[in-house]
Amino acid sequence: MRCSKLSQIKESIRSGNSVDEETRLHTQTCPECQSLLRLAEEEEKAWGELLFRAALPDGFTERVMASLADVEIENESESGERMLVIPFKRTRRTGRIIKKSALWAALLLIVTGTFTLYAQPSIADWVRSIFSNETSDSGMLDARKLGIVQNPHVKVKDKGYALEIDEVVADATRLVMGVKVTDPQGKALVYAIDWNDLHITDLSGNEVAELRGIEGSDSVEKLTFVFVKEIPMDALIVEAHVDRLQIPYTERVVEGNWDFRFKLDMQKANAMNITTPLHEKYKTPDGMLIQMEKLVRTPSGVRLELSTSLSREAAKRSPGGLEADQQLMFHFENEQGEDISSVNNLRAPHMETIISQNSEFRGGKRHWTFTFRYLPYDSQKLRFVLDGYSIPIRSSGSVELVPNELKRHPVVFKDQGDELTLSDFWVDRDPNLQKGTGPTVSLIRMNGKFRNMFNHDEWIVKDSDGKEYPVTYRGSVGWGVLNEAAGDPGFIVNGMGKLPEKATLIRTVTDKWYDNVEWSFELPKGKSIPGLENAAPPAY
Repeated sequence: MRCSKLSQIKESIRSGNSVDEETRLHTQTCPECQSLLRLAEEEEKAWGELLFRAALPDGFTERVMASLADVEIENESESGERMLVIPFKRTRRTGRIIKKSALWAALLLIVTGTFTLYAQPSIADWVRSIFSNETSDSGMLDARKLGIVQNPHVKVKDKGYALEIDEVVADATRLVMGVKVTDPQGKALVYAIDWNDLHITDLSGNEVAELRGIEGSDSVEKLTFVFVKEIPMDALIVEAHVDRLQIPYTERVVEGNWDFRFKLDMQKANAMNITTPLHEKYKTPDGMLIQMEKLVRTPSGVRLELSTSLSREAAKRSPGGLEADQQLMFHFENEQGEDISSVNNLRAPHMETIISQNSEFRGGKRHWTFTFRYLPYDSQKLRFVLDGYSIPIRSSGSVELVPNELKRHPVVFKDQGDELTLSDFWVDRDPNLQKGTGPTVSLIRMNGKFRNMFNHDEWIVKDSDGKEYPVTYRGSVGWGVLNEAAGDPGFIVNGMGKLPEKATLIRTVTDKWYDNVEWSFELPKGKSIPGLENAAPPAY
């Protein structure tokens, strides 16, 4: 079953109803749902202490009363006439009896007013949230628990529009920043800023992180950055140039100055990092060597570092830049064989807690860094399982085509386990350009099934004179089946404005998928970061 959202768990707690057996069993075996359950219980407890204790915080009642001072509630007189009553006005009692419906309306207004006030900074500080109350990101919840949420106190206002940043999480796994933008009426604007001119650097000005994700709630935009290499420095600089706001759902643009710059202290987060060395290695039958290096537990997640290298024969099959497009497929499983987190996995179903994967080639090896928001090797036994890998290789599979006969007599291309049906060949405008514009090209209708990955395949068409034409693909790709999108032809033969009598379709590069691997190992037990609840249970 699917994991519950935080709001659903809260509603279940408030209702007092028992959950069904399927949900109960899922929660017992799902660490992320357990984390959300603990968070929901903590927040419900906090709300109870806030709203129902004998003495509310100073100013709370006055704020609620002030927010309701101008609210009118309809009431019925004893004669049945509709009347307007201002329920909290400080005048003498009139003796009128307020009926239950009006009383409930007043109570509803109090509760609504309370939650409206909660959105104000002074109330929000009493029950602190982190970016979104719907978060299922256990790494972010751990970061909050460990106290590494920083407030840079950024508030920039121009033309009545305000940009505010008061929550940032930064450690060696990632940097997550919440940005609030409001219009002159205080209405939140999300996705109003182009973040191309936002930079994260070390104190020497070297850029150290890349933007990898933008998410938005109704009021906060969450930016996620990942580091291009391990970050040992004690401080980071976050700087942005913002001179335009694109008002959502309109074509209106507001120009102004919302630039900001702030410094982040990394010392506390870096001091919590715990490194677990890894020494396992494996050579695949087709010549790829995988060398594990280390796991790093950080407050908001986990970094896995490893390297890959190719044998001389394997390198010959993937010359030049082809090696850079390799991809590893693996997963982690618990003692029950359940999937805890998968990377580039084609199996279904599977869980994904990966944030990013980066690699760079140096010293004859490709060095990989994978970051995860959740990988509990410090609290339960986990096993790394290699599922396979892909890497583009030089190839020469081909098929002869007679363009004028192809629609009546489709041709099948077979190569390395892949099978394509080519069913038409004609000349038209390039479908990637605006209709009726651009040069004419040749189009080949196709569909088929692929054993290999296809994403990094390279194709050409050679005419009867030996001239070669580059081929691009337009359509949709699903694992196992290449699905033709509506109106999309398949192959576009660029530069071929006239059909030849005969042609040859050639695949010069195959994005080769290798699953002839058999390797797994148990991760060493990692030390837990002090302060995290339920870490390192006695049974492990």
